[in-house]
Amino acid sequence: EPDAAPEVGPSAKAVASANAKRAAFHADLASGQWAALEKALDAARSPPSPCDAREIRAEVKRFLRLHGDAPGSAPFLLGFRALLEAQGGRTVSVAWQIDPATLTQSGGDAFMRDAVSLLSVSCVRRTDLETPLTTPPGDVSSAKSGREVTAPKESPVIHEDLPLNAKWLAFSPPRDLGDVDLYKLLVKLPDRKTLSFANPAGSIVADASLPGDPPRDVESIAFGGNECTPSLGKRRHVCCMLFIVAVVAALAIATR
Repeated sequence: EPDAAPEVGPSAKAVASANAKRAAFHADLASGQWAALEKALDAARSPPSPCDAREIRAEVKRFLRLHGDAPGSAPFLLGFRALLEAQGGRTVSVAWQIDPATLTQSGGDAFMRDAVSLLSVSCVRRTDLETPLTTPPGDVSSAKSGREVTAPKESPVIHEDLPLNAKWLAFSPPRDLGDVDLYKLLVKLPDRKTLSFANPAGSIVADASLPGDPPRDVESIAFGGNECTPSLGKRRHVCCMLFIVAVVAALAIATR
C-alpha cells in the first residue's frame, strides 16, 4: 500500500485549540473593559447644583484636545452634539440613549474614562431610561434623523439589575443649563460637516421630563433668536464686531 501523504499545515485539533484561546482572550479583554466602565460610572459625580457652565466648557475643551482627532470619537461627539442641539429652545428635558459599547470600543481606556468624565460633568445620568438593549430604545428619535417623537409617560421600569453590556445608558443635560450656555458648548464642538464621515451614536428622547418637572426656561441665543445656529451666530457676531469697529474708526476720523 502507498504511504499516506504527510499532513500539511496545522491539524484541525491545533486550529480549534488556537481559536479557543483567541476567544478566551477576547472574552477576558471585554470583561475587563466592562468592569472598567462600571467602575468609572460608579465613581463619576453628578453635575453640581446649580451647574457650572464654565466647568462644562473646560471639560469639553479638554476632551477635544485629547480625543478630538481620533476617528473613533466622531460618533460619540456627534451624538453629544445632537443632545445639546435637541435641548436648546425646549421647555422639556431631552435625553440621549447610548449603547455603552460606544464608550468601551471607540478609543481605549483613556477615551472611556474621559468620555465618562465629560458626561458626568455635563449631564445627569437617567437610570429611568436605561432599558434593555434587546429592545430598541422606546419612542425616541434617531440622533441622525432629527425626528421628534415624544417618549411615553408611563411609570419607568428600572433595570438596575441588568449588566452594563445589556442596557442603554441615558443622560440629560442639567435643567438649569441655559440655552446661551448650550450655544457656547455647540460652538466649541466640531460641526456635523467636519464629522460627516460618521453617524451619531445613540438616539435622542424628545421629551424626557419627569412627572412634576416645571417647564425649563428658554432663552434667546446669539443674534438671531432660537433659530440661530452656531455657525450662523459666528458670522453674525463677526459682522457685528466689524460694524462696531467701523463706527469707532469713523468717529475717530470725524473728531480729528
